[in-house]
Amino acid sequence: MTLIGFMPCPHRAVNGLALALAATVLSGCGGGAGSSEGQAAVVTVTVTPTVTATVAPPPTTATRKAGIAKSDVTGRGFDLGTIVSVVDRDGLPVIVFDRWTVRGVEDAAVADRGVSMGVHSDAPYQNLNSKITYRIPVAEGARFTYRHCVAVGQPLTQKSSTVEDFARLPDKEQVILLTLNQHGQVFSAQNDPAC
Repeated sequence: MTLIGFMPCPHRAVNGLALALAATVLSGCGGGAGSSEGQAAVVTVTVTPTVTATVAPPPTTATRKAGIAKSDVTGRGFDLGTIVSVVDRDGLPVIVFDRWTVRGVEDAAVADRGVSMGVHSDAPYQNLNSKITYRIPVAEGARFTYRHCVAVGQPLTQKSSTVEDFARLPDKEQVILLTLNQHGQVFSAQNDPAC
């Protein structure tokens, strides 16, 4: 606030700028009807408003990836099956997943506790619903671990991998176990190291 040309009325004793301004504006320095002291002092008040605005930056790919994409499997802790394809949804990879089952294990148990995937030469998994697929987003920073069997009785080898590599696994290694977060997104994945 800027005050220009302020002159207090000569017949008023006022302490402080605020009281002087209020008295001058309210009384006009006239002292009432019949005052002979002259014209009221001219008071000019200039008010400059200050506006502070914050503009949010437009969403970036990293922002979108950190977001929560819709999942068809929210509520499960694990899922087992094969990758049909990987699609992009706003910069976030989404797995189109064909769910498989484990012989002798209820799907609810797989969803809750997962399954142990070790070296084997038999076929413990089977696809019972090949016409149904699920869309499962991949969380940012998800770990994909490729595991390979050299021979039954030999230790398996493993290395870090990507969702794109998992989409191209050979037939005997294509069954994968997904670990899901609370939003139904892939947090980590490992393939079946079948020999």
